Amino acid sequence: MKKIFFSLLLSLLAYPIFAQAPSQAFADYMSEMQRLIQEELYGRVSEVIYDTEEIPEQQVFISFCQDVEKDFIGILDAFRNRLSLEEQRQGTQFTQTMVIQLGELYLDRAEALDVEERTDFFRTFILEMGYDKNIEVLTEDNSRAIIMGIYSALNIPFGMPNTQVMTYIYAEEEPIKALYQAAYIINEMAMLNETYDALFAMTEGYRKDYPESRFNENLNVTLASLEKLREGALVENFAFLDLEGNQRVLSEFKDKVIYLDLWASWCGPCINTFKTKTPDFEKKLRKHEDIVLMYISVDEKQDPWKNYLDKNPMRGVHLFAGKGFEADIMRYFKVWGIPRYLIIGKDNKLVSPNAPRPGEEAYAALMEIIALQ
Repeated sequence: MKKIFFSLLLSLLAYPIFAQAPSQAFADYMSEMQRLIQEELYGRVSEVIYDTEEIPEQQVFISFCQDVEKDFIGILDAFRNRLSLEEQRQGTQFTQTMVIQLGELYLDRAEALDVEERTDFFRTFILEMGYDKNIEVLTEDNSRAIIMGIYSALNIPFGMPNTQVMTYIYAEEEPIKALYQAAYIINEMAMLNETYDALFAMTEGYRKDYPESRFNENLNVTLASLEKLREGALVENFAFLDLEGNQRVLSEFKDKVIYLDLWASWCGPCINTFKTKTPDFEKKLRKHEDIVLMYISVDEKQDPWKNYLDKNPMRGVHLFAGKGFEADIMRYFKVWGIPRYLIIGKDNKLVSPNAPRPGEEAYAALMEIIALQ
């Protein structure tokens, strides 16, 4: 429960992205939502589904979620006259995302249910919350929440490549099938699980099946945002600081194939990879002078970055972006989790915005690129 609650809090603290900075009224609204979640919701959820010997009846839990949604909407209503229409929409989308994640909490607790019972619950939950009709806009956040719920219902670790999720979605009935399918495509776009061409084909297929869907605009806008991540696209000439404090730009390495590792000193999986996979990977690439291993830290401050490298020196080019997930390169490549690996070919043309982790698969991909260039 604590792990999922922590992810809920992280999603709360990550303000929605606006064309301009959110207003003070929106910041106040989010602060009040944070207070409600931390001071009240944690305890209420524990009481309903965790501090009991048996899980509650499904309808009891759905009624509980409906009450939580009313509380969330009540806070939004209190701020509504101070918020722009866009901020009001963001508040509604935030509420829906949080409530969908509550549905996943139920599945986390209901370990004894079989897959059919789990998928029946999640379907009923979405329908009785009215989200097959009330979700007007599919964002990356609420799409991910829906797909995480489906993964949980199917007892599949989220993010694991498989065909089972899409097979299940296609077997669903309307109107929930259209919602699930659009959410799946947007989540695939957000996670860059497929190439641009594959995502384009998925979007075209959806538009053909659902020409009047309210989600077509979401799909079009999200797909358009991926044009710059298409294979062969020229990557923006980002600037970073090196360990000596000098500014370095990506175009300095245009004659190399770049294997780029986005990381931070606080990232456990990043550090674990450095210790278990990176040493052998570096050794295999030492004789390939036309490949550069580039490590870009998104630590908020330089000291943790430098301290880690002082104690754990690694070969390659080490650069500092800072700003965490707000770093320009993180936004550019739609990075929502680290470590994240990219391959940039010669002339700074993108090869893969979501490359394999250090290991045999990544090595084979780099060798294939070298053979073609």
